[in-house]
Amino acid sequence: MNSRKSVSSNFRRSKSAFTLIELLVVIAIIGVLIALLLPAVQSAREAARRSQCSNNLKQIGLGIHNYESTHGCLPVSTPHFPESLAPGLVSNGMSWMLGIFPFVEQNNVYNQFNFDGDFQSGLGIANIGNRTLIQFRINLYQCPSDPDGQELQDNVWGLFGVPFSPTNYAGVMGPHNLGNGSLFGGLPDCHNYSAYGYKECTGTFWRHSILQPVTLSSIRDGTSNTIVVGEVLPSYDDFKTWSLGAGTYSSTSPPLNYRPAVNQPFANWPNQISFRSAHPGGAQFLWGDGRVSFVKETIARDVYRSISTRKGGEVVSADQF
Repeated sequence: MNSRKSVSSNFRRSKSAFTLIELLVVIAIIGVLIALLLPAVQSAREAARRSQCSNNLKQIGLGIHNYESTHGCLPVSTPHFPESLAPGLVSNGMSWMLGIFPFVEQNNVYNQFNFDGDFQSGLGIANIGNRTLIQFRINLYQCPSDPDGQELQDNVWGLFGVPFSPTNYAGVMGPHNLGNGSLFGGLPDCHNYSAYGYKECTGTFWRHSILQPVTLSSIRDGTSNTIVVGEVLPSYDDFKTWSLGAGTYSSTSPPLNYRPAVNQPFANWPNQISFRSAHPGGAQFLWGDGRVSFVKETIARDVYRSISTRKGGEVVSADQF
């Protein structure tokens, strides 16, 4: 009697256990499910990062519009060396992105800056307090899809040993041929007034825009038809820093998402200072009316350049981008 119970018990135990083949099949099925789910998880994460990036641009847009309401013009940049500045103006190098700090809840940082004197004595070189401030990471100016965009830029305009915090966003200067050395041509260079004699660019932001401030009313192509800020990748452009006026603009001369050789700041800068993103297939842009949209990298070159000028008179329809 006890023998039969023992056999029955052993039989039940053997039937409830997994065989090695069954275990391997289950592991294989789990592996297949993970392989199928992983792209979906990665896609969901990228969608969340892209949404945060879009929100950053919207907040920047609000800061720009509030600045314009207060000062009567879009935020301006000042060159970091003398460029035929008007009397009373100094070349302290301050960027338009630093200028909107009071309008994007960065008053505490802004109020600590010393803007007196030129760049050498003020914003970035000799002033120890400012040298600390320009290294602050500003989350609003960083796209979460770009993990490399958090590295300090320590080779800005040859200012070796002076690290700057980077930015993933830059103002649109228009389709200008920077240094007249771009591989892709474009309108004449306009970013350096003293060297090239051009007082203003055709876009909305450039290095010495303080010489010719832009107003919303001057965007005669229409604020809904003109891009004003777009995405950039500091790993491809050593000049991209939020505090320095020389690092907060880019050209639409090169194609969108053009990838030049990495970290060649002086050999290839006319092609580096352009728009690109860590998002696959294109980049996000802020338009003059405050909206944000994703522009595909396949956009026709003439259309891309047309939407970057504020009063070029081009006729562009939404279905072209």
